[in-house]
Amino acid sequence: MASERGQTPRANAGVSAAASEARGLTPFALIAYAGNNVTGTSGVIAIDKVGNHIRFYDPETLREIKSFAAPESAAHELAISHDRGHAFVPLYGDGIYGNNKTPNNKILVIDLRAQALADIIELGEMTAPHGLVATSDGKLWVVADIPNKLLVVDPARREVEAAYDCPSRGAHQMALLPDESKVYVSCKEGDLAVFDRRHRTWTASVPMRAPGVMSGNGSGSEGVMPAPAGDRLVVIDNDRNDLRVIDTRSDTEVDRVPLVSCPPSNPKRSRLAKLMFSPDGRCLVATSYASALAWVIDAADLRRQTPVPVAKGPQGMAFPPEGKSVIVASHDSGLLTRIDLAEPRAVAAYDGGSGIEVLAWY
Repeated sequence: MASERGQTPRANAGVSAAASEARGLTPFALIAYAGNNVTGTSGVIAIDKVGNHIRFYDPETLREIKSFAAPESAAHELAISHDRGHAFVPLYGDGIYGNNKTPNNKILVIDLRAQALADIIELGEMTAPHGLVATSDGKLWVVADIPNKLLVVDPARREVEAAYDCPSRGAHQMALLPDESKVYVSCKEGDLAVFDRRHRTWTASVPMRAPGVMSGNGSGSEGVMPAPAGDRLVVIDNDRNDLRVIDTRSDTEVDRVPLVSCPPSNPKRSRLAKLMFSPDGRCLVATSYASALAWVIDAADLRRQTPVPVAKGPQGMAFPPEGKSVIVASHDSGLLTRIDLAEPRAVAAYDGGSGIEVLAWY
């Protein structure tokens, strides 16, 4: 295939399950993993970006039980430590990407047992921290989008251990392979960037260009998430909200799958889209901020999709430990929507503060 030679295949070009197996790729399958998707029974933490609050919910009833204001503006994303003891929340600033007039440079450390602020890590010149993941060695990997850097932060020493220039413009989201060998940085205005953690170097850029564009910085991407087996990764592009499937061994695109019924958008509107695999690997759930839709997708066949209407401005999602549903946070509506994964359909809605961006069971 053309994609195996490092070229982007035409839109809707597919790689069948049989062809994938013949090439040695593990099909999307029922493989439990922790990776970038934490779940548990102790509690639920949510980052209310609109209200600039950290909120805690009962893990069974989703009734809010505690909240406190972030000390400065403005709380955005979320990472959970491997021991489920702490959450890390970047303070991005008072704006959005491309219009962040007063960028912040701090990360909040939240004690999940006490449900309280434990510490604040200052990042110095590394402003507008956003996407982040926690690794098993206790470190944080963070992207700061104004300096366009990938950072390694040591929470114990409260300092930036290393900083790397991102090869694509607009570093904003990121994902970690389950074996922690690579970090993938999704960039709003450029190609997907691949960082080898062991060798501490960038090793590849996966083209995210619009159809017909042969060179340049690209149209960028948004949500990014590895498959449970770690051999493939799905990233949503900024042009059409297509699902791009990446072979993580060669770091090349091997499939492209449109989201059905996804309305068109343009750069004047936020095309933010996110996605996450269910912990059991059965489903991939995607959201598109501009559409008021979530998609429940068969992880074994990404073309089997069910769009589910949700409240305005859907962003992050989290999976309860019962494994039967997903909760989608609607940033614009202050609601949390429960989607039954078997149906699939929306079955309940809960108060979600002023506007939650991300949340997680722990």
